Amino acid sequence: MTQFNDFIDQVPNEVLQKTKIRTCNNIVLFKPLVYIGGIKFNVTDYHIVIPSENTPEALFNNTRICVGQRKILTVNPGDTVSCINKAPAKPYYSLMIKPDLLHKIAEEMNFPGDVRFENFLNPFSIELFQMFKCLERESNRPDRLNLMLDSLEIQIATLLIREFKTNMKLYTPHLQDADSYIRLALEYIQTYFSSNITLDDICKEIHVSNYHFIRMFRMKVGMTPHRYLLKVRIEKAKELLSTNHYSVTETAMLCGFESVPHFSDTFKKLTGYSPVDYKNQ
Repeated sequence: MTQFNDFIDQVPNEVLQKTKIRTCNNIVLFKPLVYIGGIKFNVTDYHIVIPSENTPEALFNNTRICVGQRKILTVNPGDTVSCINKAPAKPYYSLMIKPDLLHKIAEEMNFPGDVRFENFLNPFSIELFQMFKCLERESNRPDRLNLMLDSLEIQIATLLIREFKTNMKLYTPHLQDADSYIRLALEYIQTYFSSNITLDDICKEIHVSNYHFIRMFRMKVGMTPHRYLLKVRIEKAKELLSTNHYSVTETAMLCGFESVPHFSDTFKKLTGYSPVDYKNQ
């Protein structure tokens, strides 16, 4: 763990004692039980935070931000971060990633410079979240394999670069007409349905005003963007419940619902079944 001591040395002992820590070659995974208030961290690695609930206000490069659940926070090397108030929390994920890993992947993508994430808050796909869970499970195994962990590290780093906006600017859209805008919006919703995406998120992604987008979307798709998002979430929920590998609570979380009651009400309204009844079929 010595390669991450520049960060760990800043964390009070009483917090470390309540934090699960799993170390791989290029990533260290933390599961803290408290947000640390009053300490300003100087980050030398990439810092990725996946909260389980809304976080207390924090300062990132002196900008006030409150991270909502189902949005991932990214902090670049050289950034500063501090939580304004100490607060207890449900266990959440916090990853430190060595810069060499992301830079090596960027070189494979023909980008020679240092990678920088351009947004503090990012929607994320269900695939990325499942990669985090796989890394945790493998690191907890008594027979864990370093080769497996190396593979998961590479997959996580690659998905972060592909999904989040960076200075690499891999996917600058060249949109010519309304159909192009709607196609990109549908792809965005289908990728990030598990995250807390908003109308503003979609419109920023495709560079169009909210009013113009809603009008175009209803004309082309036949429903509002919100209705389409719910439809995508419920279809994915049906798929997960059918496998019998996921509980109703896990399905609700993986499909982007704020709570199990909200998920259950929406599921029954759109399918005619409760999630439990559908799963039992």
